[in-house]
Amino acid sequence: MIRRMLTYVGYLVPVLIFSWFAGLIAELGQVFVAWQAGRLFISGSQSVRPLLWWLIGGILIAAIGAFAEQYAGHYVAFKALADLRNVVYAKVQRLAPAGLDNQRSGDLLKAVGDDIEAMEVFYAHTIVPIAIGATFTLVLAVTYAWYDLVAGLLVLAASILVGGVLPLYRYRRLRTANARLAQVQGETQQQMLEAVRGRDALLQLHAAGQKMAAVDAQYQQEGPAQQAVGVLNGQKGQLAWLVIIGTWLALAAWLGVRTHFSLAVLPLLLAFPFDFRPLLALANLPDSLSKGLGATKRVFVLLDTPEPNQTDGTQALTDNIADVQVDHLTYAYPNRAQTVLQDVSLQLRQGQIGGIVGVSGAGKSTLAKLLMKWYPAPKGTIAINGVDAADWQTATVWQEINYLPQRAQIFHATVRENLQLGAKNLTGDAIKRVLAQVKLTERIDRMPMGLDTVLNADSGLSAGEQQRLALARAFLHPSSLLILDEPTSNLDVINEQIILNSIRDYYPGMVLMITHREETLGFCDVVWRLADGQLTVEK
Repeated sequence: MIRRMLTYVGYLVPVLIFSWFAGLIAELGQVFVAWQAGRLFISGSQSVRPLLWWLIGGILIAAIGAFAEQYAGHYVAFKALADLRNVVYAKVQRLAPAGLDNQRSGDLLKAVGDDIEAMEVFYAHTIVPIAIGATFTLVLAVTYAWYDLVAGLLVLAASILVGGVLPLYRYRRLRTANARLAQVQGETQQQMLEAVRGRDALLQLHAAGQKMAAVDAQYQQEGPAQQAVGVLNGQKGQLAWLVIIGTWLALAAWLGVRTHFSLAVLPLLLAFPFDFRPLLALANLPDSLSKGLGATKRVFVLLDTPEPNQTDGTQALTDNIADVQVDHLTYAYPNRAQTVLQDVSLQLRQGQIGGIVGVSGAGKSTLAKLLMKWYPAPKGTIAINGVDAADWQTATVWQEINYLPQRAQIFHATVRENLQLGAKNLTGDAIKRVLAQVKLTERIDRMPMGLDTVLNADSGLSAGEQQRLALARAFLHPSSLLILDEPTSNLDVINEQIILNSIRDYYPGMVLMITHREETLGFCDVVWRLADGQLTVEK
């Protein structure tokens, strides 16, 4: 996994080398400053001016090196994360829409948001600091060994313990604790999303209290998980400082005996605590690194998600969809034994309103997604305007289809922006016309800023009004096939009639309505019933 992470910074190796060199100079400069301060302390009657100049020079070099190392390291991190974020978003685009069907919203949001941010610790605080710590330890061990072999071995042993053994021990323990915490937080986020999105249904069914109790129970699980991580983090410096202080005392005793407690060893002893500064940074690394590697694993799981086996056609659909014909279609989801659709056939012509009725889970939405080329048709054919749908370019097919799901997708944007969705050339008259067609003119006019009112969870639009707004958006974006997937299942009779009448009166193309409500079918010209994978004509 680490090798794969490094592939995202391959072209930034020169910057990483510069960051490593600048950081090494900064760390050595700090040790030099401490050593030079010791020399000033024991200088006695000697002239201190040269020592002061050396001291000032060491401070400046250490400061410049530290700044350069931090700047270059974070430059690499932000560049790598920007590239990785582009890769992840491109992957999501390739997965959409079919490949995201089984992705939980909470997990997906965490992967493309928090998890990518957590990976910053690897690029900014792991690669270069480890390289600095290793080379810094080697340089100091050799320097101490040149003065005294035992002193060099003491420094090397303490450095290995502080910068290697102890961080590795803590990392292994934190990896499990952080994985548990991330799992609990992901579940909490999912529960919160469900509570917010299903607010209207929960209130209608008087189940809001029950749902919030479930959210609270899930949130309570975060406490023990965070406490476990906190306990391990609280231990991060204690063992390291015990090793440093013990080695310091041993080194002072050894050098004191060797030199008959000469003041000449004082600069070395004063510089000794600074020998471990980069290693202490590594000792603090396991918590953030374990989180970062856990986040990386989740991001890579998303990147490795198999993409839908969709072979795009070569022909561009330039005409309106005037005929849709399904012949002997059989379909089963990958890795599932159950067949969803079995030898299904139907035909829908221009101007017709067709309805597919069946119980929840019967496969109605699956059939709609096959018509929209979300999935390929492995057995049987779907023809659009007499041509196999597989031969049409998917993008051109989608341009001719408007799809309204059960829950209207309203964005945190103004009413106008929700209606336009990128079509900036729409005129105000066109917007007013479609709002009148779905009976929303007075409702929008009552809003504080009219069309420029920002819609959010507290905008006050009911579920029915949101669905009508989504229908108005469909009217504004021309298409020749309108697919409605349970559009009125959660609506009252008034909103249902407004939506159905607006479609009948103002939509010029063919319509396919998926529903489990028998009373909606009177609106349709032709009706099919889907049960046990079989499709039969009812009207």
